[in-house]
Amino acid sequence: MVRKAILMMVVLALGVLFIAAPVAAAPGGGGATTANGWYEGEEIYYILQGIEEGVTQRGENDLYLIGGDRVYQANVAEFIPGEAGYSPHWNVNVVHTAEGVTLDDILASDFVSEHPEALFDDVEDILGAEAAGLVTVAHPGVVVLCPIISEKGAEAPGNTQLPEDFPTFPDTF
Repeated sequence: MVRKAILMMVVLALGVLFIAAPVAAAPGGGGATTANGWYEGEEIYYILQGIEEGVTQRGENDLYLIGGDRVYQANVAEFIPGEAGYSPHWNVNVVHTAEGVTLDDILASDFVSEHPEALFDDVEDILGAEAAGLVTVAHPGVVVLCPIISEKGAEAPGNTQLPEDFPTFPDTF
């Protein structure tokens, strides 16, 4: 009986070793690259899985890049999981200052984020600033795959987090 129990424990231990060894040996530990973003004034996190080749538009889920991809601040998402319209496939939109508009003009508007690390943190504010003639929104026909995850998931061991520190905005972007 004792022998049988010892044999069973050895078999289980070997099984764990054979399953765990390939995972530990995987290059990069199998982690993902993660980034922070904004949604309705709240910080969100997502996995960067890259551009979807050959796709120029998918669904209604939009991601707004302020001045470019994480150039001056984290990107702004239109929908999150649980909302109609959410998908991990994001239509990319690039936001720039409108002609003749400066950063000071935008800062004097009601569309600016209350967070000091973001000029915009809500799609409604971006669209309001566009309607007011403060910014333009370009639609380059690019779709990226970026599923939203929890902060804990973004910071999980093995994942690589993109920096959350950005340079100061220039007068125009």
